[in-house]
Amino acid sequence: MLSARNKFNKIRQFGAGKRKFIYSKKTYSNPFFHRQGTAKVGSNGFSSTKIKLAIFSFAVALLILVWLCFFSTLFKINNFEISGAGESMAKDVELIARGLAENRLIGKNNLLLYNKGELSRALNDKYYLQSLKIKKRLFHTLVITLAEKQRTAVWNENDKYFYLDNDGNIINQVDPLNINRLSYPMIENLTDVEIKGRQANVARPTVDFILSLFNEFKDKKHGFEIEKFIIDKEINTVKMAILSGPKIYFNTEETVASQSARLDLIIKEGLKGDFKNKEYINLRFGNNIYIK
Repeated sequence: MLSARNKFNKIRQFGAGKRKFIYSKKTYSNPFFHRQGTAKVGSNGFSSTKIKLAIFSFAVALLILVWLCFFSTLFKINNFEISGAGESMAKDVELIARGLAENRLIGKNNLLLYNKGELSRALNDKYYLQSLKIKKRLFHTLVITLAEKQRTAVWNENDKYFYLDNDGNIINQVDPLNINRLSYPMIENLTDVEIKGRQANVARPTVDFILSLFNEFKDKKHGFEIEKFIIDKEINTVKMAILSGPKIYFNTEETVASQSARLDLIIKEGLKGDFKNKEYINLRFGNNIYIK
């Protein structure tokens, strides 16, 4: 009986029958989660390699494209097609266009890099153009289409010759040997005012008057040949120089028809064979005609 109590007390004392818990700082991992984590890292590594390869391929392709477009001969300008200009002018335009293509450090003579605006400025500085179009045509051609202002007369100043339009604007300089005197009146400037920019010292009404005189007398209709027209300091006056003959003074405020009729009458009835021996015939004062 006594031994049974003692046994019971020991059991109570040591907590027999109770579950004991042991705590440890050691950690454990689930092998299943560990496998999944390893698979994820592997997947990321594969994706990163693909991205690097894609970037490298893109860079190589870009470099090849840049080389083909800007440094190879794929877009080298070999042809210059010029229309709307005479043979001499077309050659000059091509020289200007070709020069702008060659004078470059990067993309030398390259169609894609060719500066059309620079060429347009260069041509407009040299010529007085009605219109200008510049196009690039793959793979090797620059197309230039231009039209000059209409030439109406030749302006002579300081031993230089220029084509004029109707408004007295300078179109371009011309070699006197290339001037067709039967097609354009020659106007000599003896005033003190020289060309300023592109404007000659002549107004449109005066140009129109000279053109009327030229059309009236150019075919030797009155028995003589025109050498040139002269503009000097005398107001409202145009002087027509006759080849191997006198100068004839016209008033720009009167009609060409009335003055040419008086001149014709004087030549036929007054001067007859003595016309070319005169120094001048002044028709500016109506019926009061002065001859020397």
